[in-house]
Amino acid sequence: MMKNEFEKLIGKTVSDEEYGTIEYVYTWHPAITETGGKSQIADLYMYYGMTVIEDMVERAGKMEKLDGELKVAQRQVTFVQDRIKALSKAKTPGAATPRESR
Repeated sequence: MMKNEFEKLIGKTVSDEEYGTIEYVYTWHPAITETGGKSQIADLYMYYGMTVIEDMVERAGKMEKLDGELKVAQRQVTFVQDRIKALSKAKTPGAATPRESR
């Protein structure tokens, strides 16, 4: 979400520093959904102000860290799966195929 889009939702302007915090929480906090996140973060701001959003930063940071760990793990799984596929397709020199061994 862009700063001007958020400001339109709340009907006022926010500082760049405030918006940086808002965007971070909007992006990473697990309670902010992908489908309704824009209105959720706007509602939080309008009803509770920056205090609640600032209190959400710590959990958002934990979520960002876990997301990074998950991406590393997914790359490792993909690497191992690719090695398994390559090994499965590799032929052992001199090995008879199932048809030849009959």
